[in-house]
Parts: sequence; C-alpha cells; structure tokens
Amino acid sequence: MPKEKYEKSYAVHYFDVDWNAELQFGSLLDFLQDSAGEDAVKRGFGVEQLQLRGLTWMLSRYRIQLDSIVGLDDLVSIRTWPSVHKGLSACREFEIFCNGALIGVASSAWMLVDLETRRPVRPKEKLGEVFLINEQVFSEPLGAIKFSGEFDSYLGYRVRRADLDLNCHVNNRVFFDWAVESLDAELIENRRLKQVDINYLAEALAGEEISASCSRQTTVEGLLCSHLITRPSDHKELAKLQTLWVPR
Repeated sequence: MPKEKYEKSYAVHYFDVDWNAELQFGSLLDFLQDSAGEDAVKRGFGVEQLQLRGLTWMLSRYRIQLDSIVGLDDLVSIRTWPSVHKGLSACREFEIFCNGALIGVASSAWMLVDLETRRPVRPKEKLGEVFLINEQVFSEPLGAIKFSGEFDSYLGYRVRRADLDLNCHVNNRVFFDWAVESLDAELIENRRLKQVDINYLAEALAGEEISASCSRQTTVEGLLCSHLITRPSDHKELAKLQTLWVPR
C-alpha cells in the first residue's frame, strides 16, 4: 500500500473553462474527485473495489480555498492523501497547484456507506488498518454550516440521469452548479471565488424535483452567499453551501 502522497496533473482544456476562458469550479471538483478516486484505488479502497464488498464512499463535507484564477492551457496538479479517520468520517486532504505554484488547498470528509442499508459504517471496522498521513491543510475541523434568515432567490431543477454518478445519485459537482446558478451574473462579474464550504446532507435521485435557494451579504472578507438545496416534495434538506467571492 502506498505511503506517500498521490499527485496527478490536468491540462485545462476548452471544455473545462467558462466564457472568460477561466477554469470552471465544477471542473476543479472533477479534478479533486478523480485524483482522490485514483489514490483510493491504489490504496485498496476505491469505489469499485468497495462495491464488491457491499460498500461505497459518499462525500459528506468539503472546504476549498483558492488564491488565484486558473485559465485555459494552464496545468493544474492535485496532490492528495488520506489524513485521519474520526468516528464515521474519513478525511482526505488536497493541495492545488497551477503551473507549479501552490494556489489552493482543500479538505474533505467522506462516509463509508453500506449499500444495502444506505447507512454509514465505521471505516476502521470495515477497512481494517490503512496507512494514513496525519497532516491536515486546515487547523480547524470541517463543521456543520449554519445560517438563518430569509432567502432572496430561488431556482428549480429536475434531476437528470446525466447528473448521476456510480452510486446512482447526484454527483457532488452538480450541487455546486445548482447553487451558483441562482446567483445573478452581474453580482459576481467582477469577483472570483475564494472559498467554498459544502455540507452534503442527503441523496438526490433521478427524476426528483429540486429547489436551490440563495441569500447574500457583504462582509469584510467579501460577498458571502448562503445556498440551500432542498427537495420540495418532503422539504428535505439535501445540501448547504457557503461561497465567498472577492474582487478580482
């Protein structure tokens, strides 16, 4: 089993960028997930390996910080490693490089889930002893997102089959895309995304109707937006996000 950090590089292509020729944040999420998945396979606990044992990974929490914009033809490198197991959570860290320079970090928490019951199990009990690198990029743990007050914009979606991943539920990237789509374009036109916090709370499945709500406030750090993704049919909260936008 590998005992070093895993690193993989990605060239930024046309299909990875937006109308400004800048890397879409959703594409960065794909890079993070891809590198994490490949590292997990090398360590013996990738999704397809776990599915043979009736288990899978489901993402629970994310925090991502970025210090600069990535553009077309840049080279992004992701360095990742499994850090600690805490109760039901397995944590994974990331360092994000652009053309060799460190431009961001990310931390994630994952749940090991029994495919039959769809309930989490303890990684230490199911995976046994695995090699972890006890190094985390943030000093504080990833906490629950809490916000209150009224939302001032709403958008509705219907889950497409194209939104699903190997676990047959909506992929983590799609929640972010839903959330940010509810922001007015002119509101973030002269800003860049500095930090994203995400709590994934429940699954979204094909054919379900989804609502994305958003509120925004100006802080000393920048424009802070709070996002709530729900299933209106039963008022179930599926995800909470906070995005911080700063001047370019």
